[in-house]
Amino acid sequence: MRHFVVFLYMFLALSIPTAFAKKHIVTKKGNHQDITNDNEGENAEKKSATVAGAVIAGGELALKILTKILYEIGKIDRKIAIGVDNESGLKWTALNTYYKSGASDVTLPYEVENSKALLYTARKSKGPVARGAVGVLAYKMSSGNTLAVMFSVPFDYNLYSNWWNVKIYDGEKKADEKMYNELYNNNNPIKPSTWEKRDLGKDGLKLRGFMTSNGDAKLVIHIEKS
Repeated sequence: MRHFVVFLYMFLALSIPTAFAKKHIVTKKGNHQDITNDNEGENAEKKSATVAGAVIAGGELALKILTKILYEIGKIDRKIAIGVDNESGLKWTALNTYYKSGASDVTLPYEVENSKALLYTARKSKGPVARGAVGVLAYKMSSGNTLAVMFSVPFDYNLYSNWWNVKIYDGEKKADEKMYNELYNNNNPIKPSTWEKRDLGKDGLKLRGFMTSNGDAKLVIHIEKS
């Protein structure tokens, strides 16, 4: 019996520290997983700040950002990533997007404060269709006027090329076919591959922008005070 008590005492003396040590390791591991999860959350927030449909700091807008969100659309023949930097001193509120052809998988960012930039993407309709990504997006500015941005990535480059345009309309005006036709046909649409600077004629604003010429198009626009 005495030998049994001695044996039991030795067994407990060895087992209890080990049990506590194991428990301690598990606790550390749990904390490490929590930190990892927190970091993953932070990374997700950083990622969400650079996806289509988001608003980022205006100073961060660059072609490499548009390249990233364009890649996320996938393998589609005609697509476009658009970034519009608001340096107007005004607040913008989304009205709508009109599509002559194509569609978007994201919602137009609702509010764009001054010194912020909106990110948006569009693509041709899914399936084996000979269509491009062509349309107009419209924002009401806190001045009461409307900022319209036209983009055109055609399907047939034998007949057409990438074009873009910007205009400020008096009052609130939603994007529609009439607006698209005016910006595409009658308001000096802008060709790709060169930086364009233009006075917008209202609210003391001007534009500075660039569009690439291929079917995976990128359009970056800065709306600034004159």
